[in-house]
Amino acid sequence: MIRQTALLLACLTLLAGCVDFEYDGGTETSGPGEVAVFNQANGIRRPYRVFGRATVSGDYNDVSRDRLLAKLKSEAGEKGADAILITEQQVAPESFSRSIEPRFGTAADHDGEAGSLQQIQRGMDLGYGSYRDNAEDMKTNARYLRVLKAEFLKYTDEKQQPLEVVEPMASK
Repeated sequence: MIRQTALLLACLTLLAGCVDFEYDGGTETSGPGEVAVFNQANGIRRPYRVFGRATVSGDYNDVSRDRLLAKLKSEAGEKGADAILITEQQVAPESFSRSIEPRFGTAADHDGEAGSLQQIQRGMDLGYGSYRDNAEDMKTNARYLRVLKAEFLKYTDEKQQPLEVVEPMASK
């Protein structure tokens, strides 16, 4: 009886807080080990190329951002990525499409505003969607998903080309 109860609890634990993963791309030879994570493209100091795009999502109440990030890193490592670039962080209603196709702004849109992604992350972790005080009221609220979208990166041996500064032409 104890064995059956333990097995049932283990199954329920696995079902609660599932992380969904979608991937569009190829695979590469294994990287050097640990997969680096970047929230902004301008933070990547080595030349790279994108070889895949991924989306992970999970129930907002059951799956933390850290768990989504761990799933991205694990999958990226299996696909041979050296790094991942987080391109979107969302909290969306459960009926929201989890498509890899972008629907909202990406991290690239916020490169000049370092606080923007931090604000989104804080919003994801501060109880978004829980404006009521007790659990009974929460049952009537919509369910939400945490969604992270990322690009899988492979470092290249190419030298980065310095940006050329072009001076505006003086008006006559």
